[in-house]
Amino acid sequence: MFVLADIEDTIPLHPSTFSLPALTAISDQINVKYANRILPDVGLCISLFDVLSCSEGKVRFGDGCLYHRVTFRLIIFRPFTQEVLVGKISSSDASGIRITMGFFEDIFVPEHLIPRPCAFDHREQAWFWLYEARSEEVAADPLLSSQEERMYLDAGERVRFTVEGDAFWDAEPGPPPAQGEGAVTKEKPHYSITGSIAGSGLGLVSWWTGAEAAAEESGEGQEVVEETA
Repeated sequence: MFVLADIEDTIPLHPSTFSLPALTAISDQINVKYANRILPDVGLCISLFDVLSCSEGKVRFGDGCLYHRVTFRLIIFRPFTQEVLVGKISSSDASGIRITMGFFEDIFVPEHLIPRPCAFDHREQAWFWLYEARSEEVAADPLLSSQEERMYLDAGERVRFTVEGDAFWDAEPGPPPAQGEGAVTKEKPHYSITGSIAGSGLGLVSWWTGAEAAAEESGEGQEVVEETA
């Protein structure tokens, strides 16, 4: 989920920071510049990990700042494909489910990566899954099922998902596209992740809690039998 990225950059130190140790002032400036920032094809910067090298500061005419050429490593959030993560459902609509990690919210599970049979309940504004459809007709149209049969994926629930892919988007300079009167412009995320909950052990964490506990008890019982034997 987290990786290290080597970065080289010129970091300016304002005269007001000269009373601080140089490494402390440089570290603070790196965090100010990079923390919570998306680097294209790298990921979401979390914080500075360490400083590998730093040149002597040079003064440029005009501002009195010391400029240091610094090589450092950043902690980056960029999970690999098929990595299993746990987050919370933030919202749902007919196109899919949105998940948040708390510090990162642009995770989307499209409709075709939700376990079948499933459907979107417009009244509840949530997707649901049928563990066992009582008939082929209900399996073909899950909205014919009763409330008791439905396993809802409600907002705020903890959900386990796999990473299917990610995408970076860098806005092109220029005027924004023309919008009709009353239209709401939704900004495209600069970094987004596509997830899947269609698989064994995936979906709401609560769905599998009982099965995991039973598996652990079975494993402990098997160990006791082997020791007795």
